[in-house]
Amino acid sequence: MSDFLNAVFTILVLANVPPVIAQVPVENPANDNPVKIIFETDMCTDVDDVGALATLHALVDLQEAEILAVGYNEVHPNGAAAIDAINTWYGRGNIPIGVYKRPLRGPDESGYLLETARFPNDLPTDPEDLPSAVDVYVQVLNNQPDSSVTIVSVGFLSNLADLLDGHSGLISRKVKKLVIMGGLIDDAWNLVRHDLVETSQKIFEGWPTPIVISQEGADIRTGQDLQYSSVDNPVRASYYHYFGQQFDSRSSWDQMAVLFAVRGLKYFELHSDGSGKLSNGFVLQMEPGWRSYLTNTLSNREFEDLINQLMTNPPAGR
Repeated sequence: MSDFLNAVFTILVLANVPPVIAQVPVENPANDNPVKIIFETDMCTDVDDVGALATLHALVDLQEAEILAVGYNEVHPNGAAAIDAINTWYGRGNIPIGVYKRPLRGPDESGYLLETARFPNDLPTDPEDLPSAVDVYVQVLNNQPDSSVTIVSVGFLSNLADLLDGHSGLISRKVKKLVIMGGLIDDAWNLVRHDLVETSQKIFEGWPTPIVISQEGADIRTGQDLQYSSVDNPVRASYYHYFGQQFDSRSSWDQMAVLFAVRGLKYFELHSDGSGKLSNGFVLQMEPGWRSYLTNTLSNREFEDLINQLMTNPPAGR
């Protein structure tokens, strides 16, 4: 009998059986006060925005977070529908979505948004019929307790700059902190793309709550395990089409920002010394309790295991 079992084991190993994906992430702490999150994304060219939204939904399933709204700061016509399709997959299709309403210089194309937007969602087919992110944020923030909302931006800062223009007092009252995914020194994308470097400077100079910069994630590769998820999962489809109809792993900048926004300093160190710099020469001075940046305390492999597990965790009931 033992020889038979050994033979079966050998066959399974040689067949490269897919790993069993755990349905409960590494941690499931009791939390009576989930972090209230507004998620800002440029979901379009890169796919880590999709992974970050999936990570955020998994943390909501763990009762660690609450998604109040999503803001879209690109202008791709399928972007908002793709966001709503992901929200719908996780059973939260009622999360309000606001979009950037002004022209964006050199709008980007996407290799996956059209396919993601084919999944069930109920947004208007014409993005012009969607509300602006500013209108959504004003309504949402007015309904929240003071100093209770964390905004995590993994894209451009244009929506937030527009909010700052007319509602600085509202931000001061309702927002606890702003987490920005971007490079500390001469960021090459989120803080400068579409000629928005002056917009980024405006946020760093005038945003009236603490700002934390999250720049880690380039060497933390996640997403390949999505090949074992349900074919009905729009997150799986996003990664599949991003890589040209195959599965691979991608850097995890945006997931890292979400992890900090929800779980705080559990895996990070906060630094408030030194300075950052934008490509236009603006120097951002760090200041304790006001302007800071993060470094990691876990290994890349530990972060990969954690993020992959969160990203592949199926929604409740699926």
